Parts: sequence; structure tokens; C-alpha cells
Amino acid sequence: MAESFSIIQKAFIANSRWQVLITKHPLSSDAQTLWDLPGGHLRFGQSLRDSLISKVQSETGLTISTVSIPLNATTYLDLIDRSVQVVRITYLCVAQGNISEDKKNRFLWIDAADHPHYPFPDEGYGLAFQNYLSHSKLSSEEFLGAGILSHTLIYLKEKTVGSPFSVPPTPLD
Repeated sequence: MAESFSIIQKAFIANSRWQVLITKHPLSSDAQTLWDLPGGHLRFGQSLRDSLISKVQSETGLTISTVSIPLNATTYLDLIDRSVQVVRITYLCVAQGNISEDKKNRFLWIDAADHPHYPFPDEGYGLAFQNYLSHSKLSSEEFLGAGILSHTLIYLKEKTVGSPFSVPPTPLD
């Protein structure tokens, strides 16, 4: 068998109460529920951002914005096909909208500090939660309060349409 790579992106969606959205993992059984973050495989020909946004939109009904560099990047061999090495990137995100009514039973908002009570498939998820929780309370309040979050949302609303890398010009003093 030929060895290959697969790229998976996950959205670590935080709300204003510092809760994180988790979903039932596809490998869950009646005997044990595994948990996951929304997201999925990078779609060929799409940018990282567009692929994650469209996957989360179809999975949850939410519109997300990434607001940070990755919280975690990890690699592992696929659980089913061991000839595939998976690269998983987890981004801190905020969401607009509501979870689709027909999908609500698959999702759960949890306090980030309670993540050890929810089994995830590997330790990479725990590292993402630790990275999120390692911010000081002040940083978290700034991120989830009126600080950087509102500035990020204002920027995203006001940025020009076009390249995802376009930045509004700044005046020179």
C-alpha cells in the first residue's frame, strides 16, 4: 500500500461563557461515547480557512471565524487505514448563528475545564484544551469579553471583500 497524508481541521469554538462546542465522534458506540470537535478533512482545492468554514457550516449550521493561530497541531496514523498519516490542526474560533435544529442532539457545550470527563480519541485534543486554558484569566476575559474579540469581529465585518489576506490600509503618521 502507498503511504499518504490526510489533513483534518477542527474548530475549537468558544462562547462568551468560556464553553467549547463538542460533538459525538463517528467511531462512538452504544457502549462508549467518544467526543470530537466540529470539522473535517481539508477539501482539495480549497483554502484552509474556506474548507473549515464550509465543513463546520454543513455540520452544525454555524458560521465561524478563526481568531488565532492554531491551538494545536498533531499527527497520528489513521485508526482504520494505518498507511495514512493524519495531520490535524485545531483552530480557536467564534461562531455566529445557532446550531441547526435537526443536528442539536449531536452537539454539547461544555466548560473547557471539564474536558477530562469527556473521552476524546487521542491526547492531541487534551493539549488543545490545555493551550486554551493556559491563558490567564485576564487574557481569556480580553479574548471572550469586550477586548480582542470585539476588535476581531469588527475587523472581520469591515475588511474588504477579496483576498483573505487583504488588510485595510493604515494611515502613515
